Amino acid sequence: MMTILKEVTPKRFSYGLDEIAVLTGLSTAFLRKLARDGTLKTKKFGARRMVMEADLQEFLKGGNDESK
Repeated sequence: MMTILKEVTPKRFSYGLDEIAVLTGLSTAFLRKLARDGTLKTKKFGARRMVMEADLQEFLKGGNDESK
């Protein structure tokens, strides 16, 4: 009997700003600005600033509300 193995991609829990820039097309400078003003929640791990997957999803759902 032949067993077919599926490639498993591990679930990501966090992303660097550079990775988010590639995935979304937003510039790293713009993402850093959003992180500084608190629009994009980040956590610092050593010297690296990371965005948790849940926070990225929440940010992408909300978009950028310019009316506030």
